Amino acid sequence: MDVLAIDLGLRTCGYVICSVTGRKVNLIKEGQIKPDPKENLPEKIHLIYAKLKEEVLNYSPKAIIVEKLYSHYRHPTTLGVLAQIKGIIALLAYQSEIDYFEYPPTRARKAMLGKGNVDSKQVKKMAENIIGQKFKSVHTADAFSLVFAFSHTQNFKDKLFLQRRR
Repeated sequence: MDVLAIDLGLRTCGYVICSVTGRKVNLIKEGQIKPDPKENLPEKIHLIYAKLKEEVLNYSPKAIIVEKLYSHYRHPTTLGVLAQIKGIIALLAYQSEIDYFEYPPTRARKAMLGKGNVDSKQVKKMAENIIGQKFKSVHTADAFSLVFAFSHTQNFKDKLFLQRRR
């Protein structure tokens, strides 16, 4: 199954398209969307939506995966902006009839590294070790970690389903 995982961001929105078979994850494509800082918010959000829609049309993923939102109490504005980006991604999933999943960043990092409280640089280094090539940024590596959380969850659900059928 091909999936699209997205690391939400207004300055840099990282994404990966991966093939998932059980717990095996293969990277198909990674990309970043970097809106012009001079553009206004609606233009930036539209660019992110348009680029992700193009990837959905080109690769036909069966699932879209994003991280659950978290914002430090000192930066409440960040949460509002990220929620808008997450909203257009949820809309894209709905319009394209694609399953939509959310995972906390700590869960994604734990699925990949065994610990949830690691920084993005460690995630990037581990992701590079797994696929044997450099990632463009910590944003695409964070998106890659979301695919690991998805693969572990789906593998667990499949095992439960098989046990119930017996």
